[in-house]
Amino acid sequence: MKYIQTENLTIILYPNNEGGKLQIFNKHRSPYGYSPRSLIVSLYGVETKQLTYNYVQQEVDKVYSTFNYDEIHELITKLNTNE
Repeated sequence: MKYIQTENLTIILYPNNEGGKLQIFNKHRSPYGYSPRSLIVSLYGVETKQLTYNYVQQEVDKVYSTFNYDEIHELITKLNTNE
């Protein structure tokens, strides 16, 4: 399995291009110099071709009332350059 990550989002790609799943996190700022991530939701796996900007945006909008969509763009860019 391969992990593609940003601060609050992770896509786990299954071997042999069988699909992947989206995980949404909440990254906390720590006064001790590290930033732990808390898992909010881990969605069911979908086909790789369904892992699009619109899919990620719809799932993030279900969890966050405000979110920096630049992070979604960064995740999809990493996904597309990885394949």
